[in-house]
Amino acid sequence: MNKKMNESSHLILHRTSKDELKKGVTVITRGEGVRVFDQDGKSYLDLNSGITRPVHVGHGRKELAQAAYDQMSTLAYFSPCGFSSEPAMNLADKMAEIAPAAINRFVFECDGSEAVETSMKIAKAYHQMRGDKGRFKVISREGAYHGVNGLGVRALGVVPMMRQIMEPLAPGGVFIKSPYCYRCPHNLTYPNCDVACARLLEERILFEGPDQISVFIGEAIQQGFGAYAPVKEYWDIIREICDKYGILMIIDEVITGFGRTGKMFATEHFNAKPDMITMAKGLTSGYLPLGGVGCTDAVQDSIEVLNHLHTYGNHPVSCQTAIKNIEIIETEKLVENSEKIGRYFLDGLESLTDHPSVGEVRGKGLWLAIDFTMDKKTRANYPGTSLNRMISLAMEKGALMKSMGCALEFAPPLILAKSDVDETIEILEEIISKEEKELGL
Repeated sequence: MNKKMNESSHLILHRTSKDELKKGVTVITRGEGVRVFDQDGKSYLDLNSGITRPVHVGHGRKELAQAAYDQMSTLAYFSPCGFSSEPAMNLADKMAEIAPAAINRFVFECDGSEAVETSMKIAKAYHQMRGDKGRFKVISREGAYHGVNGLGVRALGVVPMMRQIMEPLAPGGVFIKSPYCYRCPHNLTYPNCDVACARLLEERILFEGPDQISVFIGEAIQQGFGAYAPVKEYWDIIREICDKYGILMIIDEVITGFGRTGKMFATEHFNAKPDMITMAKGLTSGYLPLGGVGCTDAVQDSIEVLNHLHTYGNHPVSCQTAIKNIEIIETEKLVENSEKIGRYFLDGLESLTDHPSVGEVRGKGLWLAIDFTMDKKTRANYPGTSLNRMISLAMEKGALMKSMGCALEFAPPLILAKSDVDETIEILEEIISKEEKELGL
């Protein structure tokens, strides 16, 4: 194949417009390490691990392919209902060893969206079997992304059209403002704000009715504004409020789990104590579909039977691939590399802050962002058209980037090297300067 995909193709792409198809969509044909190659053989530095950020151990790892092949040759599939498999049990044991806090029971699904949906079903079962049958509402945050399945889409607080086109949804989706200090939605300043973005959760609970709230769900670090971490007190306050009203706290680690932020799980940055976590992406580094939910004994012990079934739940091939993937992450010390190279990357981004459009740079591990603005004093929003032009120019120069909110976001494979960071900073310097000239900044 040596041509781009166009409207003549029989394939339907996700979130890709007909105009994009008319212009031609790049076909990625091969990956190796931190780079991928297109239909013309052109190489790109992959700064978002396959764009949706799962490829933690890098592209082209033959040992993962071998792990999948060996398991397929032994047992490719069996039902997750009434039967078990060794890979699923072994992965659950490994997860209990590395998961945060008291999370030590696990069920595995196909992806992050299914994981979020399953976590909400587990929460509903937990409340029902304790006699608390009125709890059905889910509190999420504006700017949140928790997948697009039926229950999970209620908690989708970003990309509005993905939620709105499916409305009316199952009832019970409730939102509060997100922690976003750079452009505080409450027009307050930390620490004088007393972390209002967390404390106002209680006000929303009281307004909705505490006996109707099932869960609060939030990403450990949010993608919606570009890799935005809350202040250190945030999750402690959320935990205290949830405990006060008998609400389960779910932390979404779909993006942040398995070393992305320089810790195995991002909750470790905050010493957060969730009742459940959701995971996917880095669990298999994207080599096979797999997501999961982890919960505490206290949650699982209340549920006599989890009346839930996905055909590919606890899939033995995906679970065995995940075990090998985690082994690579640990053996090659990729969590440590994420922290080390992440600091080097952040230092490189700091060197760009003299640019008039660079409002804030931030990041933990290898999840970083540049938040752009038209005015550093007012922190005015930056036009999406300018972000898109920079992304296109970076692609011409051989680097794949993406935007979130007013930010360019970076989530490269955890095998990233200093030389890759240097190349990235050089490209950023050039594309930012060119776009500022275009804008007259």
